[in-house]
Amino acid sequence: MKKIEVNNKCNGCGLCIMNCTYLEEDDEGNACPVLGMMVKDDDLEAVKKVVAECPKHALKIVEIGTKKSGMEGIKEVIDDLERKLKNIKIDRVTNIPLNVKDYYLDAPSSNKQYKREYLSESSARSAARDEFNRLCYSESAHKPMIKKILVEYKVRNLKPYYDCKDESDSAYYQYNEKARKYLMEAYMEIGSLIDKEIIPSEWKEFSCYLDRDEWAIEELERFEECIGDSMIMDMFNELSYQSLDDYVSRLDFEYDEVYVGKGLFGNDKYKDKWYFGNFLSVAREFVDTIKWAVDCKSYDIEESAEQSVNYALEKFEDKFHDMLEEKIKKLKKYVKDNS
Repeated sequence: MKKIEVNNKCNGCGLCIMNCTYLEEDDEGNACPVLGMMVKDDDLEAVKKVVAECPKHALKIVEIGTKKSGMEGIKEVIDDLERKLKNIKIDRVTNIPLNVKDYYLDAPSSNKQYKREYLSESSARSAARDEFNRLCYSESAHKPMIKKILVEYKVRNLKPYYDCKDESDSAYYQYNEKARKYLMEAYMEIGSLIDKEIIPSEWKEFSCYLDRDEWAIEELERFEECIGDSMIMDMFNELSYQSLDDYVSRLDFEYDEVYVGKGLFGNDKYKDKWYFGNFLSVAREFVDTIKWAVDCKSYDIEESAEQSVNYALEKFEDKFHDMLEEKIKKLKKYVKDNS
């Protein structure tokens, strides 16, 4: 049996695809063999012409399969398939870096700053304290900041491992594709060795993904909840001068004389009205310190991500090979029942 192979010299010019039904375009726009299509003897000369005309010399025709015939050939095909399937290794991850500098957090701004409406410095300071606590320091304020970084980290790095759709973005897709290729080739080769069809066409179909409700997947999808923010805030609180009052003390407090109308005898009347400022700058300082605390715990976060991903890969590997073993058992039964 013969098939076309495409090497990494292909530049996606598309010339071969237009002239050969045995080739198609992959996700990157390059040529790739149509899965399961073996070159027919009647098409061999035309395919050779396409191979010769490739400007990058990226194509070649290769001989695959057994040279034996009949049941001896089928046995060799099955043995070779079994070996190939067992040798599909599911790679583990070793590093999922969290580079905190790549994650942006907005510093909250207050629409109350510079409003000259407080009758004393203490009332301005109290209002500023409430505002800074509401927008930055309270749990309801800083928790979403930490969660935003963790969610973005999850989506950027872990999504391929909890994505259980049969699409190329899933980390499991490549292994399914490899298994399908081997199954299809064995199916086509056995079909060429005997005159009758003994293997149902659906046998060569294969799709293995973990279920969405499996713990390994749920753990990845809930990664930010599993990490939480307590260990990060523990690191934050170890720093000196990071209390709410410390941040409030870095704000500016000033007053202006504000005209408030005429006095009892017609004189202009003024009052000192206090305000607070520099809020955005101090809020940015707070946000940067939150990011620093996340960065200090990045090793723990990365380690947790690595463990969760590898746990999912381990569960996938068990299911993957169990399903392939079942394929081999069915194939052997089909052959035995028809020998």
